[in-house]
Amino acid sequence: MRDFIYPTLIFIIFLYAMGFVAFYTYKGAASYAGGKKGSVTTVENFQSEINKKIK
Repeated sequence: MRDFIYPTLIFIIFLYAMGFVAFYTYKGAASYAGGKKGSVTTVENFQSEINKKIK
């Protein structure tokens, strides 16, 4: 019985950490969209944005 306590605690901590990462990844992905939902990026728009950043 004592052999299972340590792996069980580590597994519970691992699940908690994965839930934490998943929650904040989802929260971050939702905030990145902002007002850009539904817009389509074309190659020309993307290239012009890259050129603006380089200059």
